[in-house]
Amino acid sequence: MPWNRNTATSRIQDTLKVAPVIEVQRFNEYLPIHDQRMALAETAKKGSSTPPLFALPKGSAVVVESAHIYAAITNYDEYRLIEGVETEASHERALRLLHLYYTVADRVIGSTEAQRVDFHNGRVHAVILETNSEGLTENTVSKAFSFVDDLNRAVERANSELAGSEFPLNLRFGIDMGTCVAINNGTGAEQEPMFLGSAANHAAKLAFGSEPGVYASERVRVFLGYQGLGGMGEALSIEGSEVDRHAQNAKKFRFGLDSQTGTLSFAEHLVEDMKSSVRKGELPDYSEPSFNFSYKEPPLKTLKYRDLSPSRSIRMDMVSMFADLTGYTKYIDSSVAKDEIHKAVRALYVIRQELQDVVEKDFGGRKVRFIGDCIHALIAEGDRNTVDAKRTVSSAAQCAGGLQSSFEICKSVLDGTDSLGLAIGIELGPTPVSRIGIRGDRAVRIASSVATAMSEKMQRGCDGTGVIFGPKAMQAGPAGLTDLHDNSGFSEGYRYDEVATCLSVSPIEVQTPNYVRAHVGSDKPMPRAHLKSQ
Repeated sequence: MPWNRNTATSRIQDTLKVAPVIEVQRFNEYLPIHDQRMALAETAKKGSSTPPLFALPKGSAVVVESAHIYAAITNYDEYRLIEGVETEASHERALRLLHLYYTVADRVIGSTEAQRVDFHNGRVHAVILETNSEGLTENTVSKAFSFVDDLNRAVERANSELAGSEFPLNLRFGIDMGTCVAINNGTGAEQEPMFLGSAANHAAKLAFGSEPGVYASERVRVFLGYQGLGGMGEALSIEGSEVDRHAQNAKKFRFGLDSQTGTLSFAEHLVEDMKSSVRKGELPDYSEPSFNFSYKEPPLKTLKYRDLSPSRSIRMDMVSMFADLTGYTKYIDSSVAKDEIHKAVRALYVIRQELQDVVEKDFGGRKVRFIGDCIHALIAEGDRNTVDAKRTVSSAAQCAGGLQSSFEICKSVLDGTDSLGLAIGIELGPTPVSRIGIRGDRAVRIASSVATAMSEKMQRGCDGTGVIFGPKAMQAGPAGLTDLHDNSGFSEGYRYDEVATCLSVSPIEVQTPNYVRAHVGSDKPMPRAHLKSQ
């Protein structure tokens, strides 16, 4: 059924009733408890151990000093496109690349002191946790550079020896350090560890860009003794010799030596181990096609990620939607300073649950994952044979309106959230969906296409709040959609009732029909000032 204010309000109130009371701990308080739990699990033979902060209970939040690394593939579109066009063959090749990349990254992470946070499209997010209760040490920050060095070498060797040199990669690394709050939103095979705070957020921003290299924040640069240059310094890649020097500082402790022998041996042994797994059939032959695609009849809300694998993947036209809470990083940083972390985490719990409910319960879409304070979701409308592009875009527009309306209700009942906004990016296109990387619970849900990349890029381009549609979505959408957006597909924000009326939907509740209906069929976009004032 479509979005309805009474239903959403009741749903949000129900979520508030069951939202956990957040227990906040410092990492040095949490770690002994985690170690004891893992020791008991090992004694009882109840499954494999999990790394710290990976599978936190939903009512837990752990404050930790940490160094964050994002590793992004800058030349990914070379594999996702063939002569500038997405095809089934190009998607198969791109997913095979990511399958190799994620597996190598997970094995590097499993063999070092880094910890995996998330994989998303061509990006890896890893973290180095500081165990010293006195604050971040140079050794911990150096381990971030060691991880960069290890991953670069392992990826290069794996491509050469496992993929026939088919996938030479250019990697861009973003590194930052500071206080973050670790939480978990997932359960079972869909664990979603998250680190909230400016260090994680800024490392991600530094990894966005077309030029490969290692880009460190001003905090990291000053901490390591570089001259402070503000934003100008962050735009400069750290020299390879400097990366190697910092990496070797960490490797002295890890290997007991200060030459590159340990590094070369590490990459060699890691890839040899992967080759052995390929021979045993535990890993695929990355040089051969391994992804098979099929069609999934809408709605996507019935999609079960645990049923997906490379040989059982989905590929079809769908809308990719990114909805991001703007201002939340500043909010969580302020909450850390005020010792009000429990309020900020509980608010996020309520808001994210409602965003997911709007996508899945109201519009039959499917959440891919939460990425920090952002939700990535997919929507498709159609029958057992084909996707109806116009209906799909119409549903996505209504969903965006529902998200904005539900978000306003959340803000009205959650203290301290007045400064938060919601930025939404939407694009339509053929998109493969699968689970890749290490098998089992550590496998990664993936939806990767030009549409997913474009919708995320557009969402990031919204200044604080707004809804923006990509060119393919605007072209395929219903005529009334142009009354909601300017010529670039942007609106400063709208609500469900406005969208439903403009698209000639029959909402259960329409509060402001007269003004909006006057714009249906008009050649002019609805004024931004009006949209912002609603």
